[in-house]
Amino acid sequence: MTGRRERCGGLSGVAIALSVAALLPCVPARAAGAETVTRTPLPRDVPAGPLDVVLRRVAADADEQILVDPAIVARRRAPPVARGTPLDVALALVLEGSGLSIRRVGPGVLVVVAPPPRPDDLRARDPDIVVTALRRPTLLSEAGPDLAVVSGATLAQTRTVERRALVRLLPALTATTTGPMQQRLSVRGVLGTGEGTVGIYFGEIPVTAPSGTGFDPGGMSPDIDLIDIERVELLKGPQGTLYGASSMGGTLRTIFRQPDADRWAAEVGTEIGATTGGGPGAALSAMVNVPLVRERLALRVVAGRRRIGGAIDNARLGYRDGDTADRDSARVALAWTPDDRLRIDLSALVQENRIADGGVGVLDDGPRRADLPVRVPSSERLRLVSGTLRWAPGALRLTATLSHYDWRTVRQIDFTNVLARQRGSEAACRRYGVAAGLGASCTDAVRASYRAWLETRLPAVLFQPMALRSSIAEVRLSDDGNGPWRWTVGAFAERRSDRADSNTARADAATGALILPLDLTGQRLLDMRLDQQAVYAEGSRVLGGGFTATLGARAYRYVRVAGGSVPVPNIVTGTGLVEEARYRTTATGRNLKAALDWRGGGGLLVRLIASEGFRPGGVNITPELTPDERVFRADHLWNYELGVKLPLPAASSVEASAFHIDWSDTIFVASSANGAFLYNTNLSSVDIDGVEGRVATALAGWRLAVAATWLSARLAADAMPNTMEGTGRRGDRLPLVPALTWVASADRRWRAGPGASVTLGALASGSSGFFSAFGADNPFRERTPARMLLDLYASYQRGGWSIRLGVDNVADALAPSRVFSSAFGERQVYSARPRTTTLTIGWAL
Repeated sequence: MTGRRERCGGLSGVAIALSVAALLPCVPARAAGAETVTRTPLPRDVPAGPLDVVLRRVAADADEQILVDPAIVARRRAPPVARGTPLDVALALVLEGSGLSIRRVGPGVLVVVAPPPRPDDLRARDPDIVVTALRRPTLLSEAGPDLAVVSGATLAQTRTVERRALVRLLPALTATTTGPMQQRLSVRGVLGTGEGTVGIYFGEIPVTAPSGTGFDPGGMSPDIDLIDIERVELLKGPQGTLYGASSMGGTLRTIFRQPDADRWAAEVGTEIGATTGGGPGAALSAMVNVPLVRERLALRVVAGRRRIGGAIDNARLGYRDGDTADRDSARVALAWTPDDRLRIDLSALVQENRIADGGVGVLDDGPRRADLPVRVPSSERLRLVSGTLRWAPGALRLTATLSHYDWRTVRQIDFTNVLARQRGSEAACRRYGVAAGLGASCTDAVRASYRAWLETRLPAVLFQPMALRSSIAEVRLSDDGNGPWRWTVGAFAERRSDRADSNTARADAATGALILPLDLTGQRLLDMRLDQQAVYAEGSRVLGGGFTATLGARAYRYVRVAGGSVPVPNIVTGTGLVEEARYRTTATGRNLKAALDWRGGGGLLVRLIASEGFRPGGVNITPELTPDERVFRADHLWNYELGVKLPLPAASSVEASAFHIDWSDTIFVASSANGAFLYNTNLSSVDIDGVEGRVATALAGWRLAVAATWLSARLAADAMPNTMEGTGRRGDRLPLVPALTWVASADRRWRAGPGASVTLGALASGSSGFFSAFGADNPFRERTPARMLLDLYASYQRGGWSIRLGVDNVADALAPSRVFSSAFGERQVYSARPRTTTLTIGWAL
C-alpha cells in the first residue's frame, strides 16, 4: 500500500518503516521524560563527559539498552547526573539542547533519534535504524555488510508485492522457478534439493514447505503478499548458530508492521494494471489499527486481494492468458504492553494463492506460448498462528515464541510426455503382461496390446495434494547490551509432519482438464515426520583497540521418519516396485561460528568471519533404488568471509565482501532411469568463491545505488552419473547458478507545493546466463541467456493521498529466468512477465 502517513511523530515515513521491528514494537515518539521512559532512579552519580559515554553509563545503571548512532552524538558533551535522578529526568538532562530525543522501541530498549529533516530538505539523510536480524536490537550502522535491509517504503515505491520479486532488490538472493507458484531460494549460489538452504522467517517464525514426493521442501518457499511490511532483512552466509539447519546459505526475514497503541490509523490501496499481450490485473488492500487501551493494547488488521492477469496462451487447447493467478491474504495482530518491561504479541496469518495453469512456455514456440496437452491449475493455503512474549527483567532480555502453521497445496503437473516415452519400455511391457494375465514375456502381441492400452491413459496429469503441519517453540535469553560482553543463549524445538499423495490420472483430451472423479493409472502415498531440537549460544567481547571478537555454537539433534505405500501400482513407471515400509534416520552434530570485527574512524567496519552450516539428510521413497541410494546424508559447509563497510559524506556508503565456501556431501537431485521419479543424492563437494558489493550516493538531488554479486560455484570433484543434471566433472559450474547478478536504482523527489511531493524512479536488474545441467553431451542441457529488466515509476503524494504510475519491464524483454528440459518436456521456459503498466491509488489516515 502507498500513501502511508508518518507515525510515532518526528521520524520520516521512510525512517519509521525501517526503525520498528517485530521484536521491537513501535511506541509513539515522545521527548525524554515522558511516561514511556521509566522513572527508575539512578543508583549512582554519573560524571560529565562525552555524550555517548554518559548515555552508556546511564543505560547500564538503569538496566536499559540505549542504541545511538555515534555520528549524531560525535563531539557532544553531557553534564553530570546525580544519584537518585529518575531515568526520564536524566535523559532529558543529558540530551538538553542537542535536538536529540529518546524513544522506546521495545521492552528494555530505547533509541536516540536525530531531529526530523526540515520539510523543504528533500535530500536529508535518513536517521539510523534498528534491525533485529542478529537476534538482538542493533543499529544498522553497527551491523556488518553481510546484512541487507529493504524497507517497507522501498517495497511500496518499487511495487515489490511478491517474495520472488525481492531478487530485483537483493542481488545475493536468487529465486529459481520450480513450478507454478514455486521458487527455490538460494543465497550466494548455495543451491540444492532437500531441506531449504535459506531460512524463511516471518518475524520470529521459520516456515518450511511440504516435502512433496521427492522429499524436497526447499523446492517451494512461502510466498505471501508484501502488504503492510515494516522491512525485509537478508542475512548472507550461514546462520547456523542463531537460526539453525535451514539457514546454511542465509536467512530471509519478513518483518510486519505491528499494532500501535497510541493512535488510530487506516490505509486503503487500490491498483489496476494492463499487460502487453496479456490479461488485466487488479488489487485491493486495506489496514486498520485500533488502540483498544491507549498505550497498552492495540489491534491491527490487514487484508488484500490481488488478480494477476495471465500472459501465456495455449495454442493446442485454444485458450488465452491461461496462467491467471489470484492471491488473497489476511493478517490479524494483537499487542499487549502491560508496562515498559513486558510485551505480548498474538498474530494470525492466512494466505491463499491460485493459478489457472502452469505458467510455462515452449522456447521454440515463443516463451509466452504453451503447447501442453493438459491444463494444470495449482493452489495453496498457508495458515499461521503465533504468540511471542518479550520481557526485560533487570539486565536480562527474554524472548519466548510458540507457533503453529499448516500449509496445504494441490499441485498438478503434465505427465503425458513421461508416460508416452515408455511406449518402447520392455520392463513396462512385461509388467503389463503380468497384470493383464498375458504372461511375463514381452511378445509382439503383448507389446501391441500394451501400447494400445497406454494410449488410453493419455493425456495424463500428476495430481498431488500435499499437507504439512508444524509446531515450533523457541526461547532466547540475552543481556542488555551494556558492558564489554554481549551474549545470547537459546533453545529451539520443532515437530513437523507432512504428507503427499501422488496420483497419476487421465485428463480430457479435448479440454485438457483433469477427469473427476480421478481415473487412476497409479497412486503413491508418502508421509514424513521430522523432530528436531537445538540449543545455541553466541557471545561477543570488546577487546580494545577497536576490536570485538564473537564466538557461537549450536548443538542439534534430529529424527526423521518416512514411509510410503502404493495402493494403485503404476504399470508404466513401475511404482509397484516400492515396498511398503518405514525408514528412520537420526543425527546429532554442531555448528560453529567465529568473527573478528575492527572499527576504525568515520564508521569504518572490517569483519572477518568463519561460519558453519548444515542440512538434515533423509531417505528416498522411490522405485528401483539400491540400499545405498535409499539414504542421503546431511550436507555441510564452511564459509570464510572478509567484509568492509564504510559510510561516506553526503549519505554515501560503500560495502564489499569476499568469501569462499567449502560445501561437502552436497544434496542434489537425481532421476530414475525412466525419468519419472526424482530423488535426493549426495555429490562429492562444491567450491564457491564470490565477491559482492554495494555503492550508494547522492548526486545532483538523485539517490543512486548499485549492488552486484559475482560467483564461481564449481564442482570440487566428479559428480555422480545419475544426477538429473547429468554427469559433472571437477571444475564444472553448478547448474542454475548465474555468475553475475546485479541491481541498480535511482530516484529523486521534488516539492510540489505545501505538503506535496513528486518522485521519479528507475530500477534495473539482471544476471548472466547459466546452464540447466552438467555435461556438454547431456541431451537435456539447456542454456538460459543473460537477462535484464528495467522498471520506471512516478508518484505524487499530498497529505494522506498518493498516486503511483509504474511501468515494469519497460522494454518488454523476454528475459527467461529458466530454460530447461527433462522427461516431462523439452525446451520449456519460465520468462519474465511482459511489459505491465499499473496505476496505484492510496489513502492513509
